[in-house]
Amino acid sequence: MARQLLRADGLKRGNVANLSRQIYDWERGRNFPRDWAHAYAKAFKLDPSELFSTGEVKEASSTYESDHDPEDDDVKRRALLGLLATTAVAAPLGRDAERLRAALTGTLTTEATEHDADAWERVAHDYANEIDQLPPTVILPDLLSDITELDLLLSRANSPIKARLVNTAAYLAALTAYELTNLGDPRGARRWWRTAAHAADESGDNVTASHIRGKEAVLSLYTGRSELSTLDAAEETIAVSHGRHSVGIANAYSAKAQAYAQLGRHDEAEQALTELKRVFEHLPAKATKDKTTMWGWSEQRLHHVASYVHTHSGDIERAQQAQDDAIALYPAKSFLARAQIELHRAGGLIRTGDADTGARHAIRVLEGLPSTHRADAMIRRTAFTSLNLTSPKDAKRPTVRDAYAMLATA
Repeated sequence: MARQLLRADGLKRGNVANLSRQIYDWERGRNFPRDWAHAYAKAFKLDPSELFSTGEVKEASSTYESDHDPEDDDVKRRALLGLLATTAVAAPLGRDAERLRAALTGTLTTEATEHDADAWERVAHDYANEIDQLPPTVILPDLLSDITELDLLLSRANSPIKARLVNTAAYLAALTAYELTNLGDPRGARRWWRTAAHAADESGDNVTASHIRGKEAVLSLYTGRSELSTLDAAEETIAVSHGRHSVGIANAYSAKAQAYAQLGRHDEAEQALTELKRVFEHLPAKATKDKTTMWGWSEQRLHHVASYVHTHSGDIERAQQAQDDAIALYPAKSFLARAQIELHRAGGLIRTGDADTGARHAIRVLEGLPSTHRADAMIRRTAFTSLNLTSPKDAKRPTVRDAYAMLATA
């Protein structure tokens, strides 16, 4: 829906992630899309008056004037919900259109050019920015369609253009693995990680190879794989990095610290955390300033790992400080990462023996997420890990059981 509106608007305003958040707010009735009425009308080939009985189209606002009519708000909300429902009807048409577009692209595509390589690198960058803002069920179909198109282009590329396109393919494959992890499909994710690593190696870019293997090591913590498997993946990342400080190396030590914490090997977890801090000090500014994409490694990630390690070791004072520092740095739109930190906080409360308060906090965190993200596998795994810090004598307390039940029905 966001992409349709931006195309109808001539791509003049905002990006997909920001507009999608606005659409969610419109759907919840928090405000009304008055400044987007013409874009909606153009997207659905209708007159604005047929969609919105709002009179003159005005600039949208997150709040209404003090003398607004509540009944008018209800009318507007119903109109918007009806419009959003139309999207479900339009979806099959969109899929048909995509098949035709892909066929046309195959007919038009000749040898790949520098322009193609530039365009596809932008595509990968855009996905990296959108990936945590929209549910996987929205992103993944588009992602797979783009990978199919890129595969066709690769068959018609020569060096050095082909190396750049293969490098982009590695990142798109890794993003696919990431989304499958979020959807709770670890086996599918594992296959895509293999493809991503193979493409990175084929491109000859050691930085990409390190990035992808490091990210896989971290995400393996959320797939039910053994901690020893995670440690092996982290060591492989360190090996392919050839001693260079990079985001991949940071992810490798992040994975090691958290895997050791889960194993109860707290001294080794602390050692890995110390090494992570040393690597972080040498990361390039481009990585440490990137707070929004999955390929950045800004300071809040460091506090995130510290929160996890200290929560598991029982050093609650340091854990709480790390949690406060992380929340202060995470952008508001990084709501999934912020939720993970709050679930760490729930684990810390449980670790101190206050199982009821910790379980209630976990429930509040889960209830506060958009319904489209409540079943996110990484969120669920974080919640399970925190709840599993409950002592045997508290495990059957009603509040703890309620929290487990909520996860089971997500």
